[in-house]
Amino acid sequence: MQRLYDSVSPHLATSARERRGQVPVRILLGLLLAWSLHAVGRDDLILPWLGVSAVVQLFEAWAMAPFRRGDLTGPDQGRIVLTALASTVVMAVVHAAAAMLVWLAGDKTLATVAVLILAGGLLNNIASGIESRTLFFLGATPYLVALAAMPLTQMADWRWTHLPLLATCVTLFFGAVLGVWSRTHAARRSEGRALADAETRLEQAETAMADRAAMAAIVSHELRTPVSAILASAQVIRDRGASERTPEAADLIIDAGRLMTGMLNDLLDHSKIEARGMTLEARDFDLAEFTAEAARFWAAPAAEKGLNLIARAPADPIWLKGDPHRLRQIVNNLVSNALKFTPRGEVVLDVRADPATDGGRRLVLSVRDQGAGIAPDAMARLFSPFAQGSAEVARTYGGTGLGLTVSRDLARLMGGDLTADGAEGGGAVFTLEVLLAEGQPVDRAEAAAAAPQVLTRRLRVLAVDDHEVNRRTLALVLQPLDVTLSAVASGAEALDLLATEPFDVVLMDVNMPGMDGNQATRRLRAAAGPNRQVPVIGFSAGVEPAQVAACREAGMTDWLPKPLEPARLYEALERAMTQSPMTEPAGADTQAA
Repeated sequence: MQRLYDSVSPHLATSARERRGQVPVRILLGLLLAWSLHAVGRDDLILPWLGVSAVVQLFEAWAMAPFRRGDLTGPDQGRIVLTALASTVVMAVVHAAAAMLVWLAGDKTLATVAVLILAGGLLNNIASGIESRTLFFLGATPYLVALAAMPLTQMADWRWTHLPLLATCVTLFFGAVLGVWSRTHAARRSEGRALADAETRLEQAETAMADRAAMAAIVSHELRTPVSAILASAQVIRDRGASERTPEAADLIIDAGRLMTGMLNDLLDHSKIEARGMTLEARDFDLAEFTAEAARFWAAPAAEKGLNLIARAPADPIWLKGDPHRLRQIVNNLVSNALKFTPRGEVVLDVRADPATDGGRRLVLSVRDQGAGIAPDAMARLFSPFAQGSAEVARTYGGTGLGLTVSRDLARLMGGDLTADGAEGGGAVFTLEVLLAEGQPVDRAEAAAAAPQVLTRRLRVLAVDDHEVNRRTLALVLQPLDVTLSAVASGAEALDLLATEPFDVVLMDVNMPGMDGNQATRRLRAAAGPNRQVPVIGFSAGVEPAQVAACREAGMTDWLPKPLEPARLYEALERAMTQSPMTEPAGADTQAA
């Protein structure tokens, strides 16, 4: 009984609306049958027939009313469904019986009327039972039985040689009816699925639009915080000059800049992953050193909040091959969140690398906090982009809501996954699992010997950037060094100056209006002049491998990402001092501009 209820109850609302639309046809049919009874001399049955027809119509209207209204609450749902099914059967039985009475009159014209009545009843049940096989057969079976019984009433007049013909025709008719219902039913289901898919996509699009609108509001709010800190600190330094507050203001500017850079990196990484443009490195690294570096990085923030940061990793060196930068990005995000949401107690970073059965090692990295845990509704959208646990979380802790999304996407790009567990009120555990290849030890002494040294001589530097703020930033960053700096705002101005004055290094912005940095570098390499082989350090916000490769092909000897970090710029200048002269720059034009 439960299976019957489950199969038909979702479709009775459609059937009820269809049957209500058939009421005028049924009234007309009742009058036609009354006329047929008069034609065969059975006036005594007209009033009883009209009464029965009216009662059946009212019974069906009453039985189907809850489904038309959508009122199916309460404990009597099973009885309501059975009553509706009974009304369908009773309606079909009464009309099929009336058609049989007309058929039995023996008049050929009225016999045709009886057949048409049964055929019309079948068609009506195809329409009202189109969504459910059960509803169709309950309503159609009485009409099919009556059609099959009609020839049996004429057995005395049969020619038995015609029996195969009759059986074939009846079978074909039944098959045609079932075929029409099956095809229409399949088409309706297909349309329903297509409509459901369209509604799902619309809901997803609306959700995405809402998430992006929320993202715009969040990013706007989050950017205002560090920008306000930068502006306020800069004003303190400008108005008060060198004072005891200058280091504090400078530290605040640095922290605010790093916060903004982190948000921008999250947005860029999310965009690259969505566009399938994210690439991973394959480098050897020591897991113990990797874990120790993560612990050192977050030790001060944990101590400032009064939390105990515990890092557990294998004591012996385990060398793996993977992308330590992206792994560190995931770890930093998880530990940052754990510290953010833990008011007191400890945060545990647990790392292990077990041998895998198919070679390599399975890296399992978990971060456990003692925060408020994760509510079930928040868990459902935990890894959704631009979504946070709640509005209260967004107001209290800030952030773009992209960190966990990017972290899980990175984990999956590595062939692993990032999962979360934790009931509300009991803390949370985030676990990264990924299979990595065995790595080879790297000589740390050689790496340390390669560290850049301070500048050993005075340099003539040309800075090329179309934005005044960037030129002023370069001047500020280079001020502590022994350099003579010239700055221009375009590639054309740079080529004019490079054609007449010698320089030791050129700092070239890649993205400039008109002649960009790549084009200017190609023309510099192709032109005869004092700076044809001068080192050119490109810098750009475009960090895709193809974009960096384009800079190299244009003839640049080094490249730095924006925002420029002073330490990395100093290292690039040191490399420029020690590099050998270029013989023929890659990608140089064969003709001068």
